[in-house]
Amino acid sequence: MSGRAEKSSQVARNTAARLLAVQAVYQMGLNDQRAQNVIDEYLYHRAGMDVDGAEMVRPDGSLFKRIVVGFSNKNNEIKELIYAKLPEKKSGKLEPLLESILFCGAYELFAHHDIDSPIIISDYLNVTHSFYDGGESKLVNAVLDAVLKTVK
Repeated sequence: MSGRAEKSSQVARNTAARLLAVQAVYQMGLNDQRAQNVIDEYLYHRAGMDVDGAEMVRPDGSLFKRIVVGFSNKNNEIKELIYAKLPEKKSGKLEPLLESILFCGAYELFAHHDIDSPIIISDYLNVTHSFYDGGESKLVNAVLDAVLKTVK
């Protein structure tokens, strides 16, 4: 284990796992890839690598796998849940990255009852902010709050 991974807090490693899971689910959707292939690629070739000279936090591999495999196994249920909670004006197809954020967040709210829901939602809002500057975070917050009320 690298010094960087040892210095990273578990909170930071969980956040990194969620960000990586969103990227993996996005890739799976675009390239019609299986979960295990994407998991192997991300954990063995991308996770914790330096990006543009910046040191990245090594993600919690277990959480990353649970999200990607879990979403893959429950994707029809999660997709149905997300699209049922979208505001009417957004009820058409979402862009794939935003969809991936919602899929991962909804899966965790659906399946990870051992993790506080506000932590899950907050992390996915942070992920959203890392990709978007507009009102997408408000949409993510509203949809994940609606999902939470359904699954808890």
